[in-house]
Order: sequence, then C-alpha cells, then structure tokens
Amino acid sequence: MGQYEENQKKLHRCHLILLAEIKRICEKHNIRYFAIAGTLLGAVRHTGFIPWDDDMDIGMLREDYERFLSVAKEELDSRMFLQNYETDEKYALPFTKLMLRGTLFEERSAVSSSAAKCIYVDVFPLDNAPDSEEERAAQDKKTYLLRRLLLAKLGYKVYESHETKKKIVYTMLKIFTLFISRKALVTAIENEIRKYNTIPTENVVNIGGAYGYKKEMLKKSWFDTSAELPFEDTTIAAPGAYKDYLTYFYGDYMTPPPENKRGDRHNVVNLDFGPYSD
Repeated sequence: MGQYEENQKKLHRCHLILLAEIKRICEKHNIRYFAIAGTLLGAVRHTGFIPWDDDMDIGMLREDYERFLSVAKEELDSRMFLQNYETDEKYALPFTKLMLRGTLFEERSAVSSSAAKCIYVDVFPLDNAPDSEEERAAQDKKTYLLRRLLLAKLGYKVYESHETKKKIVYTMLKIFTLFISRKALVTAIENEIRKYNTIPTENVVNIGGAYGYKKEMLKKSWFDTSAELPFEDTTIAAPGAYKDYLTYFYGDYMTPPPENKRGDRHNVVNLDFGPYSD
C-alpha cells in the first residue's frame, strides 16, 4: 500500500471517530442530520467513503444545527472541539467544523490563516432560500461578496500563484476590509444567510457549500424524511429522497469519474495524525 492510500485510511478512521460523536449527540437529543454531497454519494455508491475523498459533509436544517451546537458545547467529547465564527476569531467560513484535537490538516488556501487546522468533519446549516429568483440572485451576490471580504480580511488565500487578476482583486478587498471590523462582517453574513428562515419556502440552500449558491439550492421536501444507509462499519442518516438529491447533484451518480478527476480536492499541504497515527 502506498503512502497516499495509507493516509486515506487513517484520515477516514479519524472521520469515523468524529461521525460517531455527531451520531451520539443527534440520536440522544433527537436532532436530525443528513449525509450530503460526497459523503452521501459515498454511502450510496461505495457503502462508505469515496476512496479518494478527503473530507466528510453533514447537513442540518437550521433549527437542528443550532440545537446541535448548543448541546455540543456541553456534551462534546473532550478529544474534539467545534470551530465556527463564535469559537475561532480567525475562522472565515459560515459553517462549523467538528475538529479532532492533536491532528493537523492544513489546506493550501489556509496556510496564511491563523485559524485552527485539524482533521475535521464539516457540519453545514441548511437555510431557507427565497422563492423569488430576483431575491435568490440578490442573496447569492451579497453573501458571495461578504464571505470573500471576510476571507481576505482573515488571510485566506483563495487564488493560485498564476492567477494575477484574482490576486489583485483579493489584495484590494483586503485593503478595503481594514476599515471594516470582523464582527461587522460576520454579523452581515449571518443576517443575510438567515434572512428567510421565518418565511415558508420551497427550497433550502447550503450557502457554505463548495458548489455555489445555485447548485447548493435543494428541495426542502428531500429532507422531510430520513433514511439510514450502511457506511463502512456503521450507518449514516441520509435525506429520505437521497436518490433525487444525488441525481440532481451528480447526474449518473453510480458511475465514478475518470481517474484524472479523482484525488486531493482540498490541496492538503501538511497532514499529521498525531495520536491517531496507528
């Protein structure tokens, strides 16, 4: 077995430790959670992790997400901690990472950031998306700009060295943010993301997701029920309409991508399993 394959096995073992804690808390307190994105795809196509995947994605409707955070503050396994706007002032993303203490998972985009960088599972809030196309477009543009201002302010590098124009734009954004506090940016982002949660809507949106607002907008009815799917040596909760979700997201989801489209999506530059090396 090569080093890459060995690291993947160790990484997935760490993810399963974190998943077990999410499941424990959610099942104890009747909090609904769902495997989403590549984690859901892996559950269906591989009955576990996609072999070349290096992260884990969990989604929760906003009410459940807030309950999970509240309970986790009191009950979380001491080997772990939550990273979000509230717990890490150097963190710039609008969702929570459940992190494993004593490990290192450093992505190229975060090398210049002072935020904590441990092996993690992403926990995304799913918020109501407005039914109006005009309002969706406005929310997309506003959250996109605000999030990038915060990324620039906190030192995240979201461009490659050869992307000169992008580098110039982010340098200008960083200068602009010298006149805006982190607290003001976080408040503006959170207010905009939660803006439609008191209004009945047809769709929810994962604004922190990797695929952009339009792709991350999902039918709320897909999450009306849950399904329990085999996942490695355990099970994982999925949206009841997981087949509709996967078809929407990936098309022919049972056919793996070509080999040149697989691999290190997060551009990991430093990886250390600490006490989980064996």
